[in-house]
Amino acid sequence: MAQIKRLLFGSTRIGRFLRILTLLTIFAYPFGYHYRPVYIDGISMEPTYDDGQWSLVQRRRSLGGSWIPDRFDAVTVWSDKHNCTLCKRVLGLPGETIEVKEGTIFINGKEMKDTFGIGKMIRQKLEDPVTGKIWLEIYDNIEPQVIPANHVWIVGDNRADSVFGDFPINKIQGKIILY
Repeated sequence: MAQIKRLLFGSTRIGRFLRILTLLTIFAYPFGYHYRPVYIDGISMEPTYDDGQWSLVQRRRSLGGSWIPDRFDAVTVWSDKHNCTLCKRVLGLPGETIEVKEGTIFINGKEMKDTFGIGKMIRQKLEDPVTGKIWLEIYDNIEPQVIPANHVWIVGDNRADSVFGDFPINKIQGKIILY
């Protein structure tokens, strides 16, 4: 016992190392349980989040079992279709009607006004490779559809270059809290 006390509380190198390791474990475990860093890969959330940027996500398990995201929350969500984690903005909530006309988003028949999104949702854009001039844009149109229970409708802030659609709330991994 005296040997252990001397090791942990003494001034030996091993003792200092063990004290530092113990403190790191005490602080890192709770932090890692509640939060995780996320790397933003792609331009679909510009200008809010830049390609190559690191952000901090509060994990879903620390938000509470009955947590449902609010409109305009930036979240990370698992996409089975793309087999990766996406960073997107929540626009539509369960039971609401979403519609896209000529690239403009409507919720319950009213045009979506938000300060995050830029541009219109574009299905196809043809650009002259020499001049850079855009000579054709085909906007997305989505017939009115009701967002199912336990789903949210998400899209990136860069509307012209983003995956969008309704996703199950249980696929949301967390809420971005630091950027």
